[in-house]
Amino acid sequence: MTNSMFMSIKSHVSKFETPHYIVVIFAIALQVQITLFAADDYLGLRVSVADLLLPFIGSFILFSLLKRKSNWPRWCGKYLVIWLIILLLVMSTALLNGYIVNGFLSNWAFVNKYVGFLILLSYIALGGWIVTNTRDVSYILSLFTSVFTGFFVLSLFASVVVFFLQYISPFPLWISDYAWDGFMANRNAYMVVFVMAFIFIIWSYADKNSLIPIWVKSLFWLSMPMFFIFNESRTGWIVAALLAVILFLKQPLLRAKSVLPLLLAGSILACSSYYVTTNATSYVLFGRQMHYLLKVNEAGGADGYMGDNRRYLAVEDGMDLFSEHNPLIGAGLGTYKPFQIEKRGEFVEIIDFTALWLLVETGLLGLGVFCAFFIMCAWNLYRCGYVLGNSSYHRAVLVFLIMFGAMSLLHELMYTRFLWFAMGLALAKSIKVKKSVEY
Repeated sequence: MTNSMFMSIKSHVSKFETPHYIVVIFAIALQVQITLFAADDYLGLRVSVADLLLPFIGSFILFSLLKRKSNWPRWCGKYLVIWLIILLLVMSTALLNGYIVNGFLSNWAFVNKYVGFLILLSYIALGGWIVTNTRDVSYILSLFTSVFTGFFVLSLFASVVVFFLQYISPFPLWISDYAWDGFMANRNAYMVVFVMAFIFIIWSYADKNSLIPIWVKSLFWLSMPMFFIFNESRTGWIVAALLAVILFLKQPLLRAKSVLPLLLAGSILACSSYYVTTNATSYVLFGRQMHYLLKVNEAGGADGYMGDNRRYLAVEDGMDLFSEHNPLIGAGLGTYKPFQIEKRGEFVEIIDFTALWLLVETGLLGLGVFCAFFIMCAWNLYRCGYVLGNSSYHRAVLVFLIMFGAMSLLHELMYTRFLWFAMGLALAKSIKVKKSVEY
């Protein structure tokens, strides 16, 4: 398998042009997050490693555009650029409104929310540029799908392996202590990566030209039970159940024959982890949410999961803040934290729900514009995947966008970088080019 795998990779790389290299790099870098500049009065700047690469790639692309060696992105949707401008106007208005309400410009609002949104726009533009300047769009889409899924599955499988090796290894195996956050620095963010990889794998069964190898799918099913136990995302459990139904809608017996034995083996592996964790002190082994779920009905048990209690306070304070300002334009970016400190004497929790923070800080107008934008994206994905063609990639991204909307009611997901990059790839259209980005 190793020799054939390397030979396959070598054959693909030999055909690569500039857009292909960018797709491969970003499919990996978008899954690695780090936090910069964290301090007592600042939660820090959560960035993807891809964010650090973006200025260099952007400069390269801008140079090629000015030299007319590549083409500006072309879009399937007629008014996509107008929609992006409207979104930027909404965020700019909210930033100005926050300055008026607070009397100062919040670092969190300007850096994390406003500049972060400009980065999202850059990702959708980057995806559009790649598709517009490639000769084989289907290969680019399949390449992104396979590299994205492959990197996630390998990082997930590495967590399983080092989990069992941590007590016999002479050196620290940090990934086993990382609470199954992967490289996203947050378990719920890692859950979102899992959802997209799961969707890509499901649709790869219907894609005759899928580049996702069988061994990647096998490792995914084998590692899934361990992920469910130690990632502890309840939202992930619900979404995975829905995706499992989709998986078995077509050829249920054939898919069950290939999937269920691996899931059974993974379940046995997950059950055996109990004996490894019996005397463990590792943070990953505490199983906080599972502990509270098991204790909830016991007398004298936990009153509830601490994270949930903090979120309830965030909802209550967010709605109080919203009620005190113009409901059409909201309270403005960066107003929530000072409001909560004034109300409670301390900062308890951010508004960890996309729909709620948009409502509170950008108002009904901002929430409506963002909802309309994503509905427009979903409609174009549907047209490309079902009406105008038979693209498994567009269908997969459409399903992820629907799941994203549902998960956004429980989590803050709008700044998920790979969503915007994936949509940029999906919403763009190619033009006839002799060679991609000639130099």
